[in-house]
Amino acid sequence: MKALERVYTIISQQFSDERITTAQAANAVGLTRGVTSSYLSKLEKQGKLLKTGSRPVYWQVKCEETAFDKLIGYHGSLKKDIKHAIEAIIYPTNGLPILISGSRGTGKLLFAHTIYREAIRRKIFSENSLFKIIDCAEYKNKINTLLQNKKTLNEYFSVSKKNINGYLYVKNLQVLNHETQRYLLNYAINQEKLNTRFIFSTTNQSVDTEYENFKYAIVKINLNPFNKRPFAERIAFSCLFLQNQANKLNRQFLTSFHFIIKLANLTINSITELSNHIQLLCAEKYANAPQDKQLILSKLANQNTIRIMPNQQSLQKEVAALITKALQLSPAINDLLNKVIESLTNGETIVEQNFLVLKVLNQIKIGTDESLLNSLIQTIQLSVKKNITHRYGITFQKETEFWRYVALAFILANMCNDNSVTIKTKSSIQFETKSRYPRSYYLYKQFINKIYPKYVKDPYYYIPFFVLMAQHVEKIESVHYNAILLAHGESTASSIQQVINTLCGNYIFEAFNMPIDISADKISSYVQKYLVDQGPSTKGNIILFDMGSLKQIFREIKKVSDQKLLVVNNITTAMALDIGLRIQQNEMFESIAENSQKYGSTTDAQYYEGLSNKKNIIVSCISGVGLSKEIKKLIETTLSPSLEVITFDYKHLYVLLKNNNRQFFSKTQLILTTTNIDDDMGINIINVYNIFDKQVSLKLQRILLHAGESLQSSNSLIEKMLKFLSIEGIRDRLKILNPDIVIQESQTIVSHYEDFYNVRFEPKLKLNLYMHLSLMVERMLTSSTSSTTSLKDMSLSSREKEFISLSKGILQPVEQKFNIKIQDYEIELLYQLLKDFIFA
Repeated sequence: MKALERVYTIISQQFSDERITTAQAANAVGLTRGVTSSYLSKLEKQGKLLKTGSRPVYWQVKCEETAFDKLIGYHGSLKKDIKHAIEAIIYPTNGLPILISGSRGTGKLLFAHTIYREAIRRKIFSENSLFKIIDCAEYKNKINTLLQNKKTLNEYFSVSKKNINGYLYVKNLQVLNHETQRYLLNYAINQEKLNTRFIFSTTNQSVDTEYENFKYAIVKINLNPFNKRPFAERIAFSCLFLQNQANKLNRQFLTSFHFIIKLANLTINSITELSNHIQLLCAEKYANAPQDKQLILSKLANQNTIRIMPNQQSLQKEVAALITKALQLSPAINDLLNKVIESLTNGETIVEQNFLVLKVLNQIKIGTDESLLNSLIQTIQLSVKKNITHRYGITFQKETEFWRYVALAFILANMCNDNSVTIKTKSSIQFETKSRYPRSYYLYKQFINKIYPKYVKDPYYYIPFFVLMAQHVEKIESVHYNAILLAHGESTASSIQQVINTLCGNYIFEAFNMPIDISADKISSYVQKYLVDQGPSTKGNIILFDMGSLKQIFREIKKVSDQKLLVVNNITTAMALDIGLRIQQNEMFESIAENSQKYGSTTDAQYYEGLSNKKNIIVSCISGVGLSKEIKKLIETTLSPSLEVITFDYKHLYVLLKNNNRQFFSKTQLILTTTNIDDDMGINIINVYNIFDKQVSLKLQRILLHAGESLQSSNSLIEKMLKFLSIEGIRDRLKILNPDIVIQESQTIVSHYEDFYNVRFEPKLKLNLYMHLSLMVERMLTSSTSSTTSLKDMSLSSREKEFISLSKGILQPVEQKFNIKIQDYEIELLYQLLKDFIFA
């Protein structure tokens, strides 16, 4: 391959629709700048490249001209729409129907006619082919006529039967009901064997294009209103309509670049409205001086005066070149971003990055319209106050010059976006900024997401960061925790956030207002998204929430971050302020966590994984929490305070053992219970009634000594428990019933079970049963609620059914004697106590 061909191939592949400088081309082809320039000039003479500009010179691959090239935005906002339109035109064998949507005055008819011209250019149709307009508005009140009159359909929608080829442009489809819309769209789809093609248009999105029959059979194009078009395109429209008026009046116009910018920023939706506005303006000037050959449209500046001559062909290009020349966007922005990124990675302060940005902004100050600048300043100030100051407590300076630079930075970002400036940097400015200033970057991104949401991923819009946030970065980054407020309701969390951040004068808390019925895993997703956006903290994460399961919230959030985590429930403003001040004072994590446990009886906190961060003994008696609490009291009055005693309902303990691993119970020294529990995690589990066996009491003694207890206190606990579990112990624990009577009834019940199953229970089991039954009777007398568990709802084995039937008979005398009803759940507990002995 010849060198010239090689240069063209590389450029056409790498920069197919992009303007590049000679230096960019030289880097791409691997040649010197001088040699590359020579090759580029030869390719221009061959008609393969276009050359624009002077310093620098820009080169662009010359593509085959199409009918669409005359549309403003053909390389910009219309690029994808034109691509889809061409696909619809060339699709075999007779193309695809097209639906163009857009508000009035967005150029739907012009776009449709351009499709028709492109089909002729591609020789799909001849020059005398049809482009007929059908207005559905004419049939708004006579839809039946349109659908039922065969002659009407033949005349308007079956012209291909007359051997006439071309396009039917069916406008205002939105005025018809969905049934009629579907009829027409289906009709268009089913014309595959005919040469008539259909373009439909609508002013809104009410057309049912998701209907399965034509969901993927119609090409959909949406044209943006004028104020949603890119800035460069709005400039081009303004120039086009000014040129049209100069041609029509045969007068020369004098105006300024500022005036054209003002036209481009009119708050209107319709391109047609812009044309009418410019026509009236020019008519006024003409009426004031109809004899003058030169009309002055606006106040002229000493520089950048624009002359619009009648029948001038290059006004749009000249204005576009003026924008590029004034700002030199591509090279200037690439140079700026690379220098800022280098400064960030070298660890320089934000003062250095601020200087780099201000240096570039000073180059564009002169070319900015003051009224537009002041309007933008007000918009930015209001958004900063609402989205940063109000929520995060960061107060910005009031100096006019500061806000001018902030506004200029956003103007530069807008210009880069509108002129499709190509960014080529070694790294992402967003990534480097977040890495260096994570908390400041987070606040700025929240602000950008409100003021320019569709540009939140564009690098240009992070240039203003180094102006807006420069004086606050040090303070914001001094916070070394990620702290979050979670509360149910529309504004509960954000209200507390505002108070605390404002009082602290800094970004301490982020807040999320949550629906009332939100689940724990959904709460976790809020936190996870925040931690991803904010990035990891130096010292840990602190979560304050209003209600819910503390351990469940802790467990869910711990899944998404391996950093230290403190979770506190039942938040109040006072509590949040105390924690916020401790965060601001940079207290240690453990200090904040320990103090968070002292806010009140309704507040709890968790800052460790597992059941507890202290050595602990778990007590869980099948006879109920009351018995567990009494054993807990016995332990706490005998052993040292360093050993925590935790009580659980038996069902709760069962679930914990089933759903957690040994790590969860890493600090657990012992589990005391009143039944046998199978465990394969290596936890010491002792049935308290087995303490009557010497080997078991010695095992308990060893466990307590290993946990740091003295021999004296260990032996003392064993002696107290033996007494507690005796008949005398039962007597002492009954508060209402006569111990002699209820124990005798319990002994009778146990004897019935022994007789029926032909077994003899060992003494420790009998003691367990006497205690369980005696306390059960007293519990039934004093309890005001019944168990929600019904045996009818459970899947029972034949043995269980037999036991239940027998038990109801055995327990009936007791029920009658004490006027109580023994709940199904109590019978199930008895079964769990006895099953291993009566079915052995």
